[in-house]
Amino acid sequence: SRILIFIISILITSCISVEICDDDNNSMMVAKFMTMKDEMPADSTVASLSLYGIREGRPDSLLYNQDPTNNFKVPLDPHHDFTRFVLQIGEQTDTLELTHRQELYGISYDCGFGNLFTLDSIGYRTGMIKSAEIKNDMVDAETKEDDVHIWLFL
Repeated sequence: SRILIFIISILITSCISVEICDDDNNSMMVAKFMTMKDEMPADSTVASLSLYGIREGRPDSLLYNQDPTNNFKVPLDPHHDFTRFVLQIGEQTDTLELTHRQELYGISYDCGFGNLFTLDSIGYRTGMIKSAEIKNDMVDAETKEDDVHIWLFL
């Protein structure tokens, strides 16, 4: 009877999924602040950053408020082929617009689907951002801690 209990317990545990899924399947884009030092890109830290999401037909929403920081992580808009943000660093502001394409992809049977965004271009408006560069155009729900998608040169 012990052998039967052992076999049943093995069969039951082999059918139980042990995959742990994130609470959400949001695709987070990571931007890093940079500066040019001796004609080479170098990390840059801002004293304080407030970041607001802009969506048509909705009020602006505060997505990020931190000081000091050298990067930020934000979701992209799955309802449009662009995402807009207002960055405020100290008293300066700039509007950042990312154009992108998206498609659904299967994360796993247990975790469901996530959005895979492909960044196409970066636009900015008022001059606080001097230039920008796409470093990794693929943004998905499995962003790692050290992933960086865009560099923003201040």
